[in-house]
Amino acid sequence: MLDVKDPHDGKPLKFDAIPLKAVLEKGGVTLGDTLRGKRMSQCLLVEAADGYSAVIALPEIEPEFTSGEVFLADGQDGNPLDAKAGPLRTVLPGDKRAARWVRQVTALKIVAVQ
Repeated sequence: MLDVKDPHDGKPLKFDAIPLKAVLEKGGVTLGDTLRGKRMSQCLLVEAADGYSAVIALPEIEPEFTSGEVFLADGQDGNPLDAKAGPLRTVLPGDKRAARWVRQVTALKIVAVQ
């Protein structure tokens, strides 16, 4: 269970979530020591069902680079995410605004900026 504060109103939220790093590694994306050189300009493009998208730089996902955390949630308050938010959403507890808390995630894509 991930306990965070809603960036909009400061109310407590509880998500069933895992670190996004674990999801990426399960899909074959290596981070850690391999994240250097040209890979430092790679980002994760998070796409949503409604056409919304957001970018997270790969170093933001790797704990060796930052104290921030990035999660992928599939539940809230012990229940699956509802149709408005789910089936998956990103949660970035350190972000001051929730603009990268993408609801209805449909795709995670690694893209190069250069």
